[in-house]
Amino acid sequence: MTSARMDDQLRSDLRELLLHDNPATDPALRQRIRTLRRERVIKTTVFIDTTTPTSIYPIGKIREAVAGWSEASGIAVEVIDTGSLGLISATPVIGIQIPGRARVYYGPVESADIDGLMNAIHKQVVPEENLLGQLVLSSQQSWEGIPFLEKHPFFVNQVRHVMKLSGIIDPCSVAEFVGWGGYRAFAKSIHFYTDKELLGLIEKSGLRGRSGSGFPAVRKWIATASAVGDKRYVLCNADESDPGGYMHRILIESNPHLVLEGVMLASYIIGASQAIIYTRSRYRVSVARLQCAINQARAVGLIGQDILGSGYTLDIQLRRGPGAFVCGEETALIASLEGKRGMPRTKPPYPATQGLFGKPTLVHNVETLAQVPLIIENGPEWYRSTGTEGSSGTKLFSLSGKIRRLGVVEVAFGTPVRDIVEKAGGGIPDGRTIKTVLLGGPSGKFLPPEKLDLPIEFDRFRKENFDMGSGSMVILDDTCCPVSLMKNMIDFIHQESCGKCIPCRDGSLRIREILEMVTSKPAEDKSHAALDRFKGITRVAELAHVMQDTSLCGLGKTAPNPLISGFELFRTELEEHVFERTCRAAVCQNLRTFSVDPVACNGCNICYLKCPESAIIGAARQVHYIVDHLCTGCGKCFEVCKFNAILVS
Repeated sequence: MTSARMDDQLRSDLRELLLHDNPATDPALRQRIRTLRRERVIKTTVFIDTTTPTSIYPIGKIREAVAGWSEASGIAVEVIDTGSLGLISATPVIGIQIPGRARVYYGPVESADIDGLMNAIHKQVVPEENLLGQLVLSSQQSWEGIPFLEKHPFFVNQVRHVMKLSGIIDPCSVAEFVGWGGYRAFAKSIHFYTDKELLGLIEKSGLRGRSGSGFPAVRKWIATASAVGDKRYVLCNADESDPGGYMHRILIESNPHLVLEGVMLASYIIGASQAIIYTRSRYRVSVARLQCAINQARAVGLIGQDILGSGYTLDIQLRRGPGAFVCGEETALIASLEGKRGMPRTKPPYPATQGLFGKPTLVHNVETLAQVPLIIENGPEWYRSTGTEGSSGTKLFSLSGKIRRLGVVEVAFGTPVRDIVEKAGGGIPDGRTIKTVLLGGPSGKFLPPEKLDLPIEFDRFRKENFDMGSGSMVILDDTCCPVSLMKNMIDFIHQESCGKCIPCRDGSLRIREILEMVTSKPAEDKSHAALDRFKGITRVAELAHVMQDTSLCGLGKTAPNPLISGFELFRTELEEHVFERTCRAAVCQNLRTFSVDPVACNGCNICYLKCPESAIIGAARQVHYIVDHLCTGCGKCFEVCKFNAILVS
């Protein structure tokens, strides 16, 4: 079948599935849906997670192992690329489905595991090692005694709405997405709803922006729709820039058609004829899958002129940016799209009235737009049934740092932070205790352990003077140094500052210099160095507040958040750095002092050979010594010593 004929056939199937009142009541369409969903497979199918986190693993060898097993056994196998289940710490993840039986997921998996897994499952045996669970779809026969995937500790407390199909479907298959009900909300809207009716649904749902501020989405939509202009734009901000955040990339790489449908619906509701998805060039998998989704949607008539015979016309383009952190701010993003340097501008005017090329522009991030199809398809009452009165629906968070299970979780608003950390994340490994949770990336705030029962809710967070940001959640245990972390974050902010306004550009530089002094011992040949450290730290709080009050955009205004919250929460450790010149976590390299335990040292010479500064002296089988003025505190000796003979203070 040629690609043109295939598109014609798919377009015909789409019209039937999308415009039929209830496809499930038609036996022929019901059978077609089961096929598209892969509820029934005619041959063994292996599903392989190929999102960005798998790029460091030899996925190609897993494919080769599957192909080798197929050739050796004579059993045909189809290999399908999928998105991520969200459990990043179990990467690489694969799913195996044989005809008539439920799909079983395993992770982490190596190529050497493939033969054993495939042989066992084809003998109707499910190995338990690295088993995540089974996924039962409709008419499939489940595996007796095998736990269901949704009962896995990582998933059991989640409410997966936008992540429902992540890791289950082929992200580059529009047919499979339609089989699961995709694009039905868009098709229904452009044929049967007016823009005012849809705005009413969005308002009733209580949808709020997922960028951290929780601004009511409908207010922005109404402002854009009612603004004077001969053209309107929708911009999807897929330029996820938080160093610890990866929720949007996982969603895009797992289900790009859902994001695309959200863009389509937003465009139709505000009367836009052009939409742009903005991401960064180095997100290669995201770029490839978004472009694939756009091409497929255009090929089957969901993008272009007279969409599905409705008379509505929409063009969607993918634009790639250089990857500047500041381009996460909407006016900087718009400047980048206009071919200018990505620098924020003063507001008002807001993008809703004067945005891209001076036209009314609606700007939302990936997660916000992905909620829209769910609201239109299921209704605002269904959407409000999850979450709280003031914060309806669900929220995505990325878990990283000192935690057992890394990944992306989707929880209902109202869920306590503790449940995310201890239940989904599995708590702190190695018997350590939690020190703090950093919410919101480099512009976020530290959440102390006694606040872990705080429910995820916009208004409650604002009342407690916290900000969840876009959803980055970094967990720190008692081996981490908050002062060093604050220094690294303000350094990141300084590097990413556009330099337009002095408070952000020079304020971040001065704070970084002060924290650099605090995390280093004063030079002995500079008598004023100790005084400079003390004077500097007394001025940091003042500098931070000046940055907050006078910076032009949100980057500068929120940059001091970790410092202000960190100084309040970790004042004792900060004073230890300043006055005692010690780091209790032994993280700050320039404050560490290493010495040799003469009792434990057996003169093995390993530290002597590995020291990059030749700061260790001693003969073989004799006690060694560290020369203080030559030691840079790199810690290499501590890492290589097998006899615990290196002491650190």
